[in-house]
Amino acid sequence: MSSRPGRNVLDLVSLKLSQGFDDAMRDARRTLIPWTLVVGLLFGGAARAEGISEVWPELNYFYQVNPQARVFLDAAHAKGKESDERSLNLAAYLDLSFKPRLISKLRAEDWQRSRSFWARIGYDRIFDVTEESGREVAENRGIVAVHGKAPLPADVWLEARARVDFRWIGDEYSTRYRARLEAQREFKVRGYTVAPYVNYEWFYDTRYDAWARTLATLGAEVKLSEHFRLEMYVANQEDEHPQEDSLGALGLVAKWYY
Repeated sequence: MSSRPGRNVLDLVSLKLSQGFDDAMRDARRTLIPWTLVVGLLFGGAARAEGISEVWPELNYFYQVNPQARVFLDAAHAKGKESDERSLNLAAYLDLSFKPRLISKLRAEDWQRSRSFWARIGYDRIFDVTEESGREVAENRGIVAVHGKAPLPADVWLEARARVDFRWIGDEYSTRYRARLEAQREFKVRGYTVAPYVNYEWFYDTRYDAWARTLATLGAEVKLSEHFRLEMYVANQEDEHPQEDSLGALGLVAKWYY
């Protein structure tokens, strides 16, 4: 009796999935685990450094729908270094490309970096987390952002981002305008793509009718495999409203791309 074609297809798919899983585990042992240990040691050491008052771990998941669109899911956590104050940010975004790819010499094949103009729309829900009251909604936020980039000398890329946050904090509605400039360059280091960057962002808050905050960030992203990257950064935030304040933060972002 001849075997059924459908059964043969299922067997082939099962074999391919099994082989893919074995390859992924082999890649993880070879690249992800050593790099995670190294970054973890750096992260722990930097968190003890003077001037760092908060840590900002984050998980990103990107799924490319087609060449012009991708979905981005984000989970971010912030905790004061010397307090019990914590916040949790859960967000979903849709990224849309308005222009085809750049004529670029970028070493990392990346949806975002290989486009000269693209936009993001999305929704954030931010929670305050305390031991006494558990998790409470602190803010609902809609966002619209546009990104544009251009090459500079020495293989450096300059990216400008304009973003608007539509904020509902309790019963109060407000708008926040954000402008950011970022410079980035990619390198090859022992077969890995490393992308250090520096950026500076200004925040205009309609609750105060003033430029209320600035944020300076210095960091780097390492591409560990086709689907996984790690990013580490330090940030300095300066607030002018509602009162003058400043904080230093250390961030670690794990990113999955599919």
